[in-house]
Amino acid sequence: MFYRMTRLHWNEEDYEDVLSVAESTRDRVEAIDGLLFAELAKTGDGEGMIIAAYRSESDYQAASAEVSSILGELARLLTSTPHGHQGTVALSFGSPPT
Repeated sequence: MFYRMTRLHWNEEDYEDVLSVAESTRDRVEAIDGLLFAELAKTGDGEGMIIAAYRSESDYQAASAEVSSILGELARLLTSTPHGHQGTVALSFGSPPT
């Protein structure tokens, strides 16, 4: 499994709009080949983290252009450029979400 974590920042008063734009991309996100799941967690006022899992690094790489396009739709609501990290699982506890 390969993970992408992306940090997002927005003005708190735009939170509902962030959710609305993200929801409007649901079909595109769910159509990404090799994507196991993607979740947006609100981590504080005006900030959040997208956590996405792919079957493999090659699936992650193949999805890169589509993910960039989707994040581009959120850009007008963000206060900074999304900051991402990616990598393989080094250690796992419990079971991944279903």
